[in-house]
Amino acid sequence: MFSSSDEYENALISERRAQGLYGRQRHHWPMLMFAGFALLVAGTVLIFN
Repeated sequence: MFSSSDEYENALISERRAQGLYGRQRHHWPMLMFAGFALLVAGTVLIFN
């Protein structure tokens, strides 16, 4: 049916996207990293102030 594993994986992913299984993924790491860095900077300012 498929001549290579790449074709199979492409068909599988296309079918799952059509079913809505691969929705928009949200990544929270950038927001967490920003919050952690902001707390680090605030703590440093409070210590040396």
